[in-house]
Amino acid sequence: MDKLEFSIVWGVPSKIIYQALLDPFEIMQYTRAPAVVEPKEGGQYKIMEGRIEGVFNKLVENQEIQMTWKFNNWKQYSNVTLRLIEREDSCELKIIQTNFPQDIEKVKLEDGWKNQIFIPMSKIRGYPIEDDD
Repeated sequence: MDKLEFSIVWGVPSKIIYQALLDPFEIMQYTRAPAVVEPKEGGQYKIMEGRIEGVFNKLVENQEIQMTWKFNNWKQYSNVTLRLIEREDSCELKIIQTNFPQDIEKVKLEDGWKNQIFIPMSKIRGYPIEDDD
């Protein structure tokens, strides 16, 4: 099974990034598209005008989000874990995605996360990215 794994270091505390990943108003700002988000275990989400959807399986406040994730043209859901590791003046966000379609290149998937979500989050919300792998 293919596995995508990469990290981004943010120059803000983990609670800021955790909130940005779950708050529908913040998500709408940095994706520049309508979003429906139920930030609770079992809650559903649809972002980027419904092009991406899934269910939150596990939420550990300011530490971890486990969810299903799928583009509207995928037949099956992938599994995503977003893990936040607090540092002194920053936090590391570790992204792990499994069970995505075999014809999807990992590098394109990672670029999508960065270019469609994390870089806009940084630019629009002002959360600095210190470095990324």
